[in-house]
Amino acid sequence: MPYDGEYATGHTLARLLDNPAVRDFDGEVKKSTSTTAGALPATIATRRGSTRVKRLIAIDGSTVTSRVENGHPGAEASLLNIAAVVIALARLRELAEIGKSAAEPIPSPAAVRDLENCNTLSAVLPGRNVIGKSAGADTPKRFFRQVVHREISGATLSGDHETLLETLRAITNDRSAPIQCPGESCDQHVTPQSEPTNCVACGETVYLSDSLRCHERFEDYGSSEQAFTMVRIVVEHLSMVNLIRWFERHDRFDVLDGIGFIMDGPLAIFGMAAWLKKHIQDELARLHRLSLHKGGAGVLLLGVEKHGIFMDHLEALDWSAARGERGRLQPGTVLVPDIGYIHQHIALRPPDAKPYGQATYYGRHLMYKSQSGQHAALTLPIVNAQGADPACVEEGAYPRAGDALDLIDELGTHLYKDGFAPLARAHLHAAVPLHRGTEILASIFSDR
Repeated sequence: MPYDGEYATGHTLARLLDNPAVRDFDGEVKKSTSTTAGALPATIATRRGSTRVKRLIAIDGSTVTSRVENGHPGAEASLLNIAAVVIALARLRELAEIGKSAAEPIPSPAAVRDLENCNTLSAVLPGRNVIGKSAGADTPKRFFRQVVHREISGATLSGDHETLLETLRAITNDRSAPIQCPGESCDQHVTPQSEPTNCVACGETVYLSDSLRCHERFEDYGSSEQAFTMVRIVVEHLSMVNLIRWFERHDRFDVLDGIGFIMDGPLAIFGMAAWLKKHIQDELARLHRLSLHKGGAGVLLLGVEKHGIFMDHLEALDWSAARGERGRLQPGTVLVPDIGYIHQHIALRPPDAKPYGQATYYGRHLMYKSQSGQHAALTLPIVNAQGADPACVEEGAYPRAGDALDLIDELGTHLYKDGFAPLARAHLHAAVPLHRGTEILASIFSDR
């Protein structure tokens, strides 16, 4: 590791280029032929304009982690902020129609702000060398676990609805797999229950939220950024399920038809909490079937990826030797790669490997070139047998794909490359400016 202010020079790079190990490795690597010369994945022609979505709910989250001053070296904490932004899409369309004939076609910022209603969940997550004053918070990891349990227990996006912990409890009702006791140096395996219990071996308090296993990424000797990120991801996805369950609880499936739910990133749970994927998938499938049974159109949910291997692959597919960047695909093209194509061209696997994303994704990928020429990599939820078959690329495997693509066309923005306005608005509410975030944390830990 260099000293502060010490920077690398080019001498090491020159030696590495001449290193036999580097040359040998380059010779071992199997390199892809030009993607543009190959066949495209399957396409589908979805039914478009069948349902007019009236409202959108976009969910996004952020964390800002910083050193804090509590008298102990290296102490840190993270500010977590989750935003659920409700956008009145029907009213936005009205403003757009008025603007076509108005002398001043662009609506005022105040008019646009009135179209949104934002709910946020915020919490401070303790890191290394931060302990609490209450009983059971005498080590940093215990304090972290206690705070995660407390915040999820009290978090709700609607005053007349269940908390996120109650949502977790409801959708994981049949989970019986034990976890290693979170107590220090305890090898006992325990099964988290609905209410806090104690390990029979060491007496450690075990919370239902421990089943998420975020604490397993907590670090006593370095940053716990991974643990903070896992909490954020879990809270984002639980918030989405929590909101959709509200419509069942209040028997408002008629309203659910006109609402689109948008997640920043894929419909997937990675890391230690990946086991939650199955339960979220099963719950969404149940709610989707219930909506159809009541004469509705089902759940409209899309995960929008701003970056990643599917976006990179779409960019490569849309290159033409004659017309250059984004010159190959026609606007409106919908590409639906099956698992064989994904293994061969996107996430390399042998043909007999376990399907990519089987343990983490509760959605199916599609790639889209919008009518304005922008790119989108989406995941739509797995809610039926067609979607659960990774080799199936029929339209039925992608619930309400036409409505999802209509939204991409309608709400794409050129403010950002391949931008999608609802996510930009959600990020605006969720993002904590780094300087302001660290100021908040500093004030919490100050002596004032």
